[in-house]
Amino acid sequence: MRKYIATANFYKTTAQMMVPIAIQSMINSLSGLVDTMMASKFNAVSAVGTALQIDSLVQGIAFGIAAGINIFVVQYFGARDLVNMKKSFGLNVLAVSIHAVFWIILSLSLNTSLLGIFIKDQAVVSIGFEYLQFSCFSFLFSCLSMVFTFAFHSMKRADIPLFISIFVVIFHILLNYLLMFVFHLGVKGAGISMLLTQLANASCYIFYSYKTYQPFVGTFKQLFSFSFSFVKKVIKTVFPLVINEVFFGIGNSLFIVAYGSLGKLVMDAYYIGNQIANVFYTVVNAMSDAATAIIGYSLGKKEVKEAENEVNYFLGIASILAVLVVGIILISAPLIVGFFHVESKAAFDLSVSIIRVLSIRIAFRLFNVIVFASLRAGGDTHYLMFLDASLLWGVGLVVTYGVIYLLGIQNIVFVILLGQVEQLVRLFFGMKRVRSKKWMKELY
Repeated sequence: MRKYIATANFYKTTAQMMVPIAIQSMINSLSGLVDTMMASKFNAVSAVGTALQIDSLVQGIAFGIAAGINIFVVQYFGARDLVNMKKSFGLNVLAVSIHAVFWIILSLSLNTSLLGIFIKDQAVVSIGFEYLQFSCFSFLFSCLSMVFTFAFHSMKRADIPLFISIFVVIFHILLNYLLMFVFHLGVKGAGISMLLTQLANASCYIFYSYKTYQPFVGTFKQLFSFSFSFVKKVIKTVFPLVINEVFFGIGNSLFIVAYGSLGKLVMDAYYIGNQIANVFYTVVNAMSDAATAIIGYSLGKKEVKEAENEVNYFLGIASILAVLVVGIILISAPLIVGFFHVESKAAFDLSVSIIRVLSIRIAFRLFNVIVFASLRAGGDTHYLMFLDASLLWGVGLVVTYGVIYLLGIQNIVFVILLGQVEQLVRLFFGMKRVRSKKWMKELY
């Protein structure tokens, strides 16, 4: 057990990264939670939730692009190669911008047809598009903000994204209330608020980065004058991550399609439960970002043995956090759901049960993100694609669709519970790969 216990200095460094990231992620999740609470006042939880599935898909794929290219930002920073660090950052900005513009065009051109994939209730789809027709323009700004966030995390400056998030979320909540209730724009106001909030978010990052001369920003030429060989090297590493996130995002959307077949009541309860669970996912996100940055930094300095030790230390931390998170969720679930405008006791009880069963997924994810962070830091992206998207499609979706459509089970809590087999299988194969040490590579 001693190999899972780190030095005091490691815990201090990790806490300095994880705590700001967790708080930032929690603040962002609380913003989404407030959105859902406000939407519940208009009986539009499913409508906004369905529209946000498009945003989740966009952000998921952008995460694959940004996190993949950021591997090079981290390792070049560790090697003190600031020239290539800037080029990697510039390539990241260009890649996520192209991705975001594609989804903006797709969202507007497909209109309500895109939302109709997730739920067949036309009233829900129509209200959802009132939100999406404005919020889709926020994709560009949120993706750019993600690139800046990763860059700051690479330099172990998680405090900067935290401070920006605090300002932006307060701005978002106030703007939401103003547009939705004071100006009586309802769901449409929420969409406009999302657009203006993400514009403010990206603007803060750009202004601060250039004002303080951050090492990853520079002139247009410094950022975008990369050679074909440089781009080819990055794409070779990043492409599997992007493909993984595309299939992972589509796969997650297919879960919503399956759940949507169970009706509006179930979806209202699911979106409430999932938004609450997302607040607790902040710990998972913080663990993932901190582990990727710390392990990648060690690999960049060619300290392979130290990177191996750090994986074990993070697994030890995950064990403690998993117990704490599950315990808090089980106890606090009814209290949190009470803040929402829930139409019936049946919907209330279902939301509580969904949150509790999702706590199992969160516990598994705490361990799986350590595996993912390790493979991502070492550029072992092909195996990562197998662990993530392949198992989601080959195990998770097969189990979920089999339970609903073949066995005819309509209890969403039981469906979600059985679906956790996917997380267990992923952890088994992931730990085998980590122990093999085949993922430990320097990328430059």
